[in-house]
Formats: sequence, C-alpha cells, structure tokens
Amino acid sequence: MNESAKSKVMAMSSQTKGEFYTFGLTIIESWFPIFAFFTVHALGALHAYFYSLLVAIVCLSVWWVLRGKTHEIKYRAAYKNIALTTFFITSLFALTFIALQYTSATNVVIILFLQILFSYLFLGRRKEESLSPKHALGALFMTIGGLLVLFPGSFQVNMGDLLVLFAAMIAPIANLYQKKARAQVSSETILVVRSVLALPFIYVLAIIFEQQPTLNAIQEQWYWLVLTGVLVFFVSKLLWVEAIHLLPITKVNALFAFAPLMTMALAYWLLAQTPTLHQLIGIGPILLGSFLIMQKPAKT
Repeated sequence: MNESAKSKVMAMSSQTKGEFYTFGLTIIESWFPIFAFFTVHALGALHAYFYSLLVAIVCLSVWWVLRGKTHEIKYRAAYKNIALTTFFITSLFALTFIALQYTSATNVVIILFLQILFSYLFLGRRKEESLSPKHALGALFMTIGGLLVLFPGSFQVNMGDLLVLFAAMIAPIANLYQKKARAQVSSETILVVRSVLALPFIYVLAIIFEQQPTLNAIQEQWYWLVLTGVLVFFVSKLLWVEAIHLLPITKVNALFAFAPLMTMALAYWLLAQTPTLHQLIGIGPILLGSFLIMQKPAKT
C-alpha cells in the first residue's frame, strides 16, 4: 500500500472514529437537561453544577492517573488554551444550569443546538473548519428548526431561552480553544485541569447568589448528581474533546443535531413536558438539515 492510500485509510478511520464518538456523546447529552432538571430545582442552579462537577473531578482524576497523563501538567505551552477553554466552558454550563430554572429541558437542548449557526458564522471561514454549500444549506435548515422553537409564534423570548442562546454563542469559541488544547495535551488533562479550575469559581458564585442547600437535600439528589457528573461531565466530555479533535467542529455540532429530538422524547416520558406545536414543527428542518450536513462533499 502506497503512502497516499495509507493516508486515505487513516483519514477514513479517524472520521469514522470521530462520528462514533459523536453518536455516543449525543445519546448521553440528550439526557443532560433531564438529569440537571431535578438537581437544579432541588439545590439551585449553581449548587447543582458545583456538586455535579465535584463528582466528575473525582472520576476524571482517577482516570487521568490510570492513563498516565499526569506528566502533561508540565506542558506550559498548553496553559493559555486550557485557561481560555475553562473560562468559556464554565460560563457556558453556568448559563445552561441557570436557564433550566426558567425554561423547559427540551427548549434548552434545542436552543443550544443553534451553536451550529454560530459555529458556521465564527468558524466557517477558517480553512480547517469550512463547510461545503450542501453542508451550509443543512446548517441553515437546522437553524430554522431551532428558531421555530426559540420564537413560538412571537418575537418575545423568556429569560431562560435567552441565557441558553448566550451559551450557544459561547460554545463555538470554547470548542475552538478546546480543539487547540487537544493538539497539545490529552483530553484527560484538559478536562481535569478545566474542572479543577472551575470548581472554586462556581462555588463562590453559588454561595453569593443562592441559598445553601441542606445536607439532606444534597443526599436526596445523589443519584442525579452522580449521573450528571459521571456520564455528562466525564464520559461525554471525553468523547466530545476527542470528536472535535478528529472532526471539524461544525461537523460535530451538526451530527449532534439529533440530541434535541431525543431530549424531547425523554422530557415527555420523564417530566411530562408535552412537546409544543412549534417544537414539533421544528423537527422537520432539523432532520432535513442533519441529513444534508452528513453528506460527503462531492468530489472535484
């Protein structure tokens, strides 16, 4: 096999692996608003984030040591990108947790999906993140689907939806720096460092803006805190960092478009949140856009 053929095989392998990672994290992330819904309403948004992150740090630290990545903490060249990743990711999740106090789980995941639009606007002109015209059309259709949910019959938006929209704007920037950091160190190191740095910041905000939950209240929510910490902040984030390392960020976001549909079904099943007419209408453009975005560019 010549070098050109080997390169093509490796590229296909990386793409397939990245798509597999994205599929896995999509399933997990579709549960995130459901898990967080219970803890947010019982403990407060920031406290729910803090205790979930605390669980994740324990798991991440053990995994980090077992994987033999502790030496990467000495790689000073990665400090800037990890620090910026920490700032943007922490802001994103803080906004998302707070938003769950004001809007539905389904709206949260659908509006977060609008990051595909911001990814295209912010990163689409970058050579390594470019999309074909067909992919751009797919992004447009998916964005229309999200907008139908964001503005259900009027141009008024509630506080929760607005906070999630800000989170969606932050997401592409966070992913860009996360992608840069992954080129320098492992995903394990990125997640451990960013989580440890974020923890005291979130705790201070929680103490200032929320009432301290009782120990009994925290214990009653241990199941959802563990699920959020282990599945969302540990397993899913490992998959996410690896996925954007192997695929363009816009492609990962596009493949992630099925998460709103899954969350909608889960919210109806577990939270008795019946989908609205605009949410149901929005499914069409999302599915069509997802189909287009996953098509391989035509050979030239």
